[in-house]
Amino acid sequence: MSAIKSIKYRLIFWFLSVSSVIFTGLGIFLYYELREIVIGSVDRHIETEIQLLASWLREEVEHGHLEMEVVELSKAAVGEYAVSLSGHYYQIVSSSGKVIARSPSLSIANAYLPLEDNLSQTPRIKTITGPEKGLLRLMSQSFKVPNDTITIQAADTLQEHYQLLNSFRNTILIVFPLTFILSGIVILIMTDLSLRTLKILSKKMGRITAKNLNERLEQQNVDSELMPLVDSFNTMLGRLEESFNRQGLFLSDASHELRIPTAVIKTSCDVTLGRERAAKEYEDTLRTIAGMANRITDIINRILEVSRLEGSTFLLKLSDVDLMDIMQDVVRLIEPFALSRGITIKLNGSSVNINADRERLIEVFTNILDNAVKYNKPNGRVDIEVSKWDGEAIVEVADTGMGIPDNEKERIFDRFYRLDASRNMTAGSGLGLSIVQAIVKAHGGRIEVESEVNKGSCFIVYLPMGS
Repeated sequence: MSAIKSIKYRLIFWFLSVSSVIFTGLGIFLYYELREIVIGSVDRHIETEIQLLASWLREEVEHGHLEMEVVELSKAAVGEYAVSLSGHYYQIVSSSGKVIARSPSLSIANAYLPLEDNLSQTPRIKTITGPEKGLLRLMSQSFKVPNDTITIQAADTLQEHYQLLNSFRNTILIVFPLTFILSGIVILIMTDLSLRTLKILSKKMGRITAKNLNERLEQQNVDSELMPLVDSFNTMLGRLEESFNRQGLFLSDASHELRIPTAVIKTSCDVTLGRERAAKEYEDTLRTIAGMANRITDIINRILEVSRLEGSTFLLKLSDVDLMDIMQDVVRLIEPFALSRGITIKLNGSSVNINADRERLIEVFTNILDNAVKYNKPNGRVDIEVSKWDGEAIVEVADTGMGIPDNEKERIFDRFYRLDASRNMTAGSGLGLSIVQAIVKAHGGRIEVESEVNKGSCFIVYLPMGS
């Protein structure tokens, strides 16, 4: 089972499978091509012999010496035709079926070539079993002569040629398997060498833990095919490192935020329980503890809220809402607080209808407007503009507050992050803008910030229009 899941063994299997088909097909093709060449050469040789005999017969017929010369022909043959059952034969047959001449290789052994039933002036060729019990290639062709039709037959043995073919076949059966095995060994070595980089990368990946997420895989000497894998892994490590850092920062900030009210509760308890006190002092202590407990509860609730908003369990209750109507409700909620600080809120724009969760959007703009008032200058101003453009609803909240430094704009939406300048101005958990961003993203929108230190900030919320 592990071999089936191995890339190396799958590559070897497919290579050997394809190679076996190719080698087998090539071997069969070469064998039959060679067979055609060999048999063809035999056929051409036989045809040449018949044509020579036919030419000689025509010449003798013209001189009237056919019968005498035919008898002499049977005695005058030399070479392979003079050796008994040599495998090289010829035979001349009259129209009546009488053999009027044959090669000494037949006459010495008193053997004959098989006669054709259907005589034809077109050469007819076939493979037969000869007098020596070996395979012969036999060609027969009829020729017209005065007062008769004679048939010339010639045959050559195929024994030597088949030995050549068998030798070639045996060579193929030996060479091709050896080539097949050697190719398998070569591809095994090449696959090991090619996958060695993967093994090295795997070892390096295995050494990376939460303690050394800052390490990256080296891209030098990496094959181009593996470069996307290395890039993706390094990108993943970067994201994991950022996530771990954010998680560590989150735990640090959460601990810091919870440490203060916890310390106040512990100190109040220790001091109060240090000696007997009046009922009024106990009551004050309990009020302090209750206030800190409420703050802890608020922080925990906001942490859970952010986690839920960023998780998959968060669902929006969508309906058709008017952003201008929502902003009017938000202004009514924040206006008493703004008046207490001498802040003027001005709302401009027109009705813009979108499909959204009304309560969540009220939470979004309440947080933004509350910050605009909280971090504003005394007797400052907050301007709100509701508009739409290019399929998006836009809400701009601009204040005349202390502004945000450029190097902190990207972090104001991080959980528990608070501007250094704001820590001593107001109490807060640093989770409000995290919640704002999560709700806006859940609606398919985005939030941007434009700010200048000591001049103010402008939060711009973009929300998609339509259903």
